[in-house]
Amino acid sequence: MSKINVIDLGIVEYEYGYQEMKKIHSTAVQSEENYLILCEHYDVYTVGQNEKEENFPVPVIKTDRGGSITFHGLGQPIFYFVFKVESPKVFYKKVIKSFSEVFNLLSDKIYHDFKNPGFYVENRKIASLGFRYSKNYSLHGVAVNHSVDLDKFNLIKPCNLDGYSATSLIKEGINVDKEKFKSMVVESILKNFSK
Repeated sequence: MSKINVIDLGIVEYEYGYQEMKKIHSTAVQSEENYLILCEHYDVYTVGQNEKEENFPVPVIKTDRGGSITFHGLGQPIFYFVFKVESPKVFYKKVIKSFSEVFNLLSDKIYHDFKNPGFYVENRKIASLGFRYSKNYSLHGVAVNHSVDLDKFNLIKPCNLDGYSATSLIKEGINVDKEKFKSMVVESILKNFSK
């Protein structure tokens, strides 16, 4: 596995973060290095390639990732993976393992569902996943609800799942500091992808 560069963009507009991810993807293809981009977005709904855009109180942006509709906002750390991928299946397993290890340390109630990709507490979604692959590199990634505005999130059906709602670590009583949580995830990703 080649070197993993970690870049924290802080709080940025979705479209700025998306353009940065594309720029970094071009760099990665040339350098053959991997980039893990951390950020948070101002309030926005994003829809996957096969979904219709709808009217909501904050912007709705069509993306080129898989998956359906989701909400991004402050209090939701996002981990964008621009990683060289030989096998999407192996890559995805390592992503799941990295997040599962951190979630297991925080609570025994959080589980990953392969059928409805994401992490859940019962029928409440706590993290969303969406990837795309281009030139043997991954794009997009994982968004975790730490302390995000759930009222705006629950105006939609998370990833169009009936009977599910969005939740957050804080709402579930998992009072981990956001920066500490991000560090734990980065450490787990670096460990699992160094193998």
